[in-house]
Amino acid sequence: MQPTTSFFARSTTGIRRLKLTTKMVNGGYYKGTGSGTMGSHTKYGGFKIDWEKVRTYKCPDLSGFEVGSTVEARRSGGE
Repeated sequence: MQPTTSFFARSTTGIRRLKLTTKMVNGGYYKGTGSGTMGSHTKYGGFKIDWEKVRTYKCPDLSGFEVGSTVEARRSGGE
């Protein structure tokens, strides 16, 4: 019987399948929240919005779209 090998010693790519965290890198990786910057701070403590960086979303034309009910009022059959 042999002792159990550690996860890192099983294969050369075993560590690469794990999610990268800030503890695995010595100060060179910042995960962030994915929110991004939308402006800059002023020297007086304010915030100036850069409207070129603000996200805009395009919605398709829904003028002829009808929304149906997802749940029937009365269940047919069964009980």
